[in-house]
Amino acid sequence: MRNLFVIAVACMLAACAQREPVKLYSGAEQPTGQILVVEMPYTLEVLNINGNPVPEANRMSGNQDRKLELQPGEYRINAYYENVYDINGGLSSEVVRTRSATYTINGKAGEVWRLDFDAPMNLKEAEAMKDDFAGWSLNKATGERYATEPGPAYVSLVGQLMGGGSAPTYDTEVKPLGAANQAPAAAPVAPVASSQATAAKTLPHNDATLTTLQQLWLLLGPESRDAFLEWAQQ
Repeated sequence: MRNLFVIAVACMLAACAQREPVKLYSGAEQPTGQILVVEMPYTLEVLNINGNPVPEANRMSGNQDRKLELQPGEYRINAYYENVYDINGGLSSEVVRTRSATYTINGKAGEVWRLDFDAPMNLKEAEAMKDDFAGWSLNKATGERYATEPGPAYVSLVGQLMGGGSAPTYDTEVKPLGAANQAPAAAPVAPVASSQATAAKTLPHNDATLTTLQQLWLLLGPESRDAFLEWAQQ
């Protein structure tokens, strides 16, 4: 069983690129003239859309732009910069992850909007914007442009699951602001033992989960990686 897990981790680290647009509306696929397309650099990760976590929006794309397909309407997208920098000629690496910024979009059918920012040229510049990340949303057809607002701090999927409180809900459909609620409020549940609660909170099986595991792997030092692989092969 653990051998299968090791294989899964290896496949995750290979990170085969998914370049298809991510469909975030319900029903049959619509032509591009009837939907809103949002593009963003691959180093921009979505924290949430209209306040709701949407792991599917962070589907792995290699070094290609991400493309989200949405219903026309208004959206507030909290997104943050994340990239891995090699240190000492690749002998080690450092993950730089910033606070999020809130991108505002009010898109019509057939429009393409881009979420962007001034990309850092090196590790020093990336570290300098950890707490001061900002960018803009751009209507590629009209040139309409909105500056971002400061967004909430980054919280990983693991942090959301283990940080207490109710488990987050994950949506594959995102509705514009003002539309019907994306997900009904969770009904209150009786308190349970912490170990049972933790066991019940499992990460969704999708590319965003693999991305989270990959991020954790990159944060481990060589000794921790060796210890993990030794445990996995038992």
